[in-house]
Amino acid sequence: MRILFPALLGMTLAAVGCSSSQEVVTPDEELVERGPKTIAVDGDPNGLWWDAESATLFMADDENNRVLRYRDGEGISLVANLPVTSADSPGLGALARLTDGTLVVVRFGGGTAGDIVYVRPDGSSAVVPNLPPERRRIGITVTKDGQLLDGYFVRNNNVNVGSVARLTLEGTEQEVVGALVKPVGVLAVDDTLYISDQIAGKVYRSPLSNPSQLVPFATLSSPDLLAQGPGDTLLTGSRDGTVLSIRPSGEVSVLAGGFQQPHGIAYDAKNKRIFVADHDGDPTNGTTHTLRILPIAE
Repeated sequence: MRILFPALLGMTLAAVGCSSSQEVVTPDEELVERGPKTIAVDGDPNGLWWDAESATLFMADDENNRVLRYRDGEGISLVANLPVTSADSPGLGALARLTDGTLVVVRFGGGTAGDIVYVRPDGSSAVVPNLPPERRRIGITVTKDGQLLDGYFVRNNNVNVGSVARLTLEGTEQEVVGALVKPVGVLAVDDTLYISDQIAGKVYRSPLSNPSQLVPFATLSSPDLLAQGPGDTLLTGSRDGTVLSIRPSGEVSVLAGGFQQPHGIAYDAKNKRIFVADHDGDPTNGTTHTLRILPIAE
């Protein structure tokens, strides 16, 4: 696999609108932006979710407690503002989309206000009830049969204890994987669960039929959120500014570099491109968070 983009990418400012509709719109072929392109975002995109049917990229805006979307030919617009939380930054992580169009988003909460919210297809939103607020949630995924799994950790005496749980929107969160440190990415692919542990520097895998049977899959530096890529690969970002590809063998290679801090990644198989939420972690010279679109070839 190889990445196709020039060394320097142009900057384009996209305005955030106020539409909350999630209607299915397929852009004309000539409007598809395959990149390379860098779009400055009025916010801080973290989790990304590509919906192929509606040709829509959904983004969790970590800075403004809302969900945005990107569509070719339309740019970035508002899907929904999320319910107000405490004065502590809600810290949005990953998001997942259910078959009925409901978007489910985790909120980190800093150990005091962690929760999970969902946005219905009509744009209204609500908080999943009865979840422990001390759980710092980052990753979430949906299995092929519609089950939700989320990753979290708690901090006891400055020691992280991480888990993955089976979640329902009615308010149950039952642990299915334990003994992790800082689970960030959680991804269900067919019958397999993948988990990236950022502090351990590992990606693990296990059968969804028995998630606790975890085995190491790949070793890499500071893996972030996970996405399915082309050719049965996995994609993740690293704090060293690279996007990494993990082959089915567990071999890790650099797919692209020159990022600030790549967080969420999404893959558009039809148009052979990836989307990367690129976080600016250095505010000393101003802050510019971006959405980057890069063409890839298998």
